[in-house]
Amino acid sequence: MQAIEIVRVSKKFRQKGEYVHALNDVSLDIKKGEIFGLLGPNGAGKTTLINIISGLLLPDSGTVKVLGMRAEERKVLDRINFISSEGRFHWALSGLDILEFYGRVYGLSKGQRQERIKELAGFLGLDDILSRKYGVLSTGEKMRLGFAKALINRPEVLVMDEPTLGLDPNISIKVRKEIKRINRERKITMLLTSHYMLEVEQLADRVAFINKGRIVDSGSIESVKRKEFSTYRVILQLKKADSAFLKRNGFETRDGKVHKTLSAGQDISDVIAMLTGKGMRITDIRIKKPTLEDYFVKVLGEEVEDEA
Repeated sequence: MQAIEIVRVSKKFRQKGEYVHALNDVSLDIKKGEIFGLLGPNGAGKTTLINIISGLLLPDSGTVKVLGMRAEERKVLDRINFISSEGRFHWALSGLDILEFYGRVYGLSKGQRQERIKELAGFLGLDDILSRKYGVLSTGEKMRLGFAKALINRPEVLVMDEPTLGLDPNISIKVRKEIKRINRERKITMLLTSHYMLEVEQLADRVAFINKGRIVDSGSIESVKRKEFSTYRVILQLKKADSAFLKRNGFETRDGKVHKTLSAGQDISDVIAMLTGKGMRITDIRIKKPTLEDYFVKVLGEEVEDEA
């Protein structure tokens, strides 16, 4: 069974007297236990889709099923949770107060709340946070508390909307590590929305690109990149470089470094053997493969050209 099944979902809103499609015939499947990245620029439809999955909005047409049930069913809400960089709690509440409150929201008994909070305190390192007021916590401590709130009901699906937006780089790295650990140890299905390509590339098993309410492409990260990029680049630093030989064999020299573009099927060991066989010594070598951001920029650029 898929964790999330989205079939031909459309949603439009009225703006300045006209209807605008926030989502237009969107279909996606998200597998149980995977981290799925939903990428798109601001205004692409990511938040609208999340709100429909979370049962906060109804689609105009199409269906969304979460864990085999319609997304708006009350039973679904007990089995999913949500975290966002925009999530805030009242500054005067302690960490314990916050987790107790959300435990009650999810209908946990006093004994269940105590058990879950103790479990999460150990899992996320909250012992020094629970007694302190939210307003005095550091950014990293607030994020850990946010994850505890998101796990209080032992969700099977966790929706994360821009979880590192606005965080400094060190905190962002810690949050990404926490996401991977929670997914690995708790086997939770995660839907991650972001416009940070590197973050999704590091975290996601599969990805979908959304733009202007439509899914542009989806699949594993490597498969979507292979669709558009059939080459990669090798950058070398050489001693005793034979310029004439390099030029004859398709190498380019720029800024004192030697560049060679290879097809996806070519092995870099062939390049190394070619150069060392001619007496050249390689002092540094780097491989530059296309990134998810390269792909995204290319695809969106093609869409803009198609509309022109």
